[in-house]
Amino acid sequence: MDRLLENLDLRLTPYRVLATGQDEGMIEFIPSSSLSQVLSEHRSITSYLQRFHPDEDGPFGITNQCLETFIKSCAGYSVITYIMGIGDRHLDNILLTDDGRLFHIDFAFILGRDPKPFPPPMKLCKEMVEAMGGAESQYYLRFKSCCEAYNILRKSSSLILNLFKLMGRSNIPDLSADQNGDVKGVYLLQEKFRLDLDDEEAIHFFQDLINERVSALFLQMFETIHRWAQYWR
Repeated sequence: MDRLLENLDLRLTPYRVLATGQDEGMIEFIPSSSLSQVLSEHRSITSYLQRFHPDEDGPFGITNQCLETFIKSCAGYSVITYIMGIGDRHLDNILLTDDGRLFHIDFAFILGRDPKPFPPPMKLCKEMVEAMGGAESQYYLRFKSCCEAYNILRKSSSLILNLFKLMGRSNIPDLSADQNGDVKGVYLLQEKFRLDLDDEEAIHFFQDLINERVSALFLQMFETIHRWAQYWR
């Protein structure tokens, strides 16, 4: 997917993994902090990025390049984690580098499987939206426009689906093949591509997913504030 999206340059961070046995292997280390650590130590993503790439004249006191990197990587991983149905998303398995690259780790749950009931279609937390200036800002609109990546990957859906089918004998439960050779989970993957839609319809579909997610996030935040206000009364 990183190669397919090369022209967009969404600042993705594919890291190297090498299995050396059934239960062991090696993984490339990427210097970074989890979002939970970032928020615990700096209170906001903006403050974290300001520390490493300050610019008094830049947006939110951050250099344009750093903010652009953050927005593009958020968009890229929103699309990819949605298509692949990556589950068990929380602030400990989403990492952020000091130059603004956001990326995901821990892929034990894929193709729609999730340990939590009713998981959201993608992991987009309110702290990410706030770092873009909020849901009404020009930078958030820039984030949504980067989701053209969805159509680029849809054009290569046959390639991606066939690569998953080739893993039918990999002993990955979500990709196990049945007696007919059909790979479990690939049908869900195919549904995520929404091949029944044209490009314009697909963009509207994906942006509606984002809008629904953001609306749910901020509704939840307002409800929490309201509950605290009631408590202190």
